[in-house]
Amino acid sequence: MEPSKTPPSVALSWAGVSVSIGDQPVLHDIHLEVAAGATLALVGESGSGKTMCCMAALGLLPEGGRLTQGAISGPGGVWAQVGPEPGVPIPRGSRVTMVFQEPMTSLDPTMRCGAQIAEVIRRHSGADAARAKEQVLGLFQEVQMPDPLRAWSAYPHALSGGQKQRVLIAMALANDPDLILADEPTTALDSTLRAELLDLLSEIQRKRGLALVLVTHDMEVVERAADHVAVLRHGRVVEQGEVRQVLEAPQHSYTRGLLACRVPKKGRPSPLPVLSDFLDGRDSNAAEAGEITLPDADQPVLLQVQGAWKTYAGNASPALADVSLSLARGGTLGIVGGSGCGKTTLARAILGLHRLDQGAIQIADKAVEGLAPDQVKHIRSNVGLVFQDPRAALNPTRKVGAAICEVLERWGHDKASAEQESRQLIRSVGLEEDALHRRPDAFSGGQRQRIVIARALAANPKLLICDEAVAALDVSVQAQVLNLLVKLKEERGLALMFISHDLGVVRYLCDHTVVMDQGRVVESGVSDVLWSTPNHEVTRRLQAAGGGSIA
Repeated sequence: MEPSKTPPSVALSWAGVSVSIGDQPVLHDIHLEVAAGATLALVGESGSGKTMCCMAALGLLPEGGRLTQGAISGPGGVWAQVGPEPGVPIPRGSRVTMVFQEPMTSLDPTMRCGAQIAEVIRRHSGADAARAKEQVLGLFQEVQMPDPLRAWSAYPHALSGGQKQRVLIAMALANDPDLILADEPTTALDSTLRAELLDLLSEIQRKRGLALVLVTHDMEVVERAADHVAVLRHGRVVEQGEVRQVLEAPQHSYTRGLLACRVPKKGRPSPLPVLSDFLDGRDSNAAEAGEITLPDADQPVLLQVQGAWKTYAGNASPALADVSLSLARGGTLGIVGGSGCGKTTLARAILGLHRLDQGAIQIADKAVEGLAPDQVKHIRSNVGLVFQDPRAALNPTRKVGAAICEVLERWGHDKASAEQESRQLIRSVGLEEDALHRRPDAFSGGQRQRIVIARALAANPKLLICDEAVAALDVSVQAQVLNLLVKLKEERGLALMFISHDLGVVRYLCDHTVVMDQGRVVESGVSDVLWSTPNHEVTRRLQAAGGGSIA
């Protein structure tokens, strides 16, 4: 589908824009623009103002939000400005659209995917039902949906994460816009899907002449997909320019810190640099960093999986097919692979949440079989779990101290000793004791993940399973959490099983890596060797797709 109109040379501009919510300024004198057919990336930590720039442009500020300075212009004219002159109506859904971060919360779970896109088309173009369906199927083909007819009639829950994101992209393209705002559109996707969707967006952009504003905290996404980049901090643009110029020769200490916090492409220095090293005027290169220590070669096996098979009812293909692996005490094992390859099923089987059809799992020389109370107790005393989304993992109504003490009391502590131990645990993850008296919403995402780690350590486990534990974190916070995991591993002798789609993090953190595809282990070995000389096609494809710091 070719564009039917010629957008202006500047598709969207913020001219000295300042925004306040109530009496609190959140954006300060923002000067940005994106040209027609170009991509502008907005990067920075959570709370830096990236999404607020987009919301201000679309006129979707939260309650109490208002423009206090400047003007925002897009297709059709001035959308918003300070003063008596009103702006033109913002052409949302037609000339400007948005792709949100989490497709499952952006799509109506009670409506079929095709009907949701058809509704957008009919509302803006007046097309009849037959014409709208024809356009939707054409859009599904354009976004490379594997089975357009199935996607038309499917509810969102029946599609994979990558397919749901394609539905959102198709919806954004429905009325031939000039401009798309994309807020972290690939954050929760594995490296292969991320590469596919970024390539898809680039191809659609080239074909249609679209302008794209890409909100992200992933510098690799910026390098791969953007023409220009603006770095935001505390609601201010601290640096902007062409991508190559900013990434190769950053001028601001904050930009240098964001780039340095990424896991390195070679070596395993510990600790990783953090933003404070740069913002406090310290040269991170001068900081003394050692290397992550390897466990002794003669350490006994803690986790043993042998010939594990698991097939869910109604599925023809097994979720696990003859999976075998082992992890020594104090070791780190990375589990990588595309969505649906069996990584999380394996973790659930290890935790005793799923019974295997065939095979055996042993933890500390005891079998994980069935759900007898004594067996469940054995598993839970030896294995801690750190989830991907710390907000969802914590009860928002309970104070942090109560959440940790509940676990400690379950494992034999009385109230007094549980409170004392909770204070030690919260300090061990780098938080102050007053955190125990606050609820989860009082903390940032990185702080909440530290709380989840503290709770997982309450039973004093020998193995910590981290399921995409840093996937949704800013790169600076990711470095802090990785440093914490390395520190805890060395202090406590913990073994780590790290499930991730970020290959760079896995190479950095894990001694050994297992690559899975369609329920099978297709390749395994020492992490540095496996990623430097991959043998299997799946491993090579993952590496070619990028992911974290893998070149």
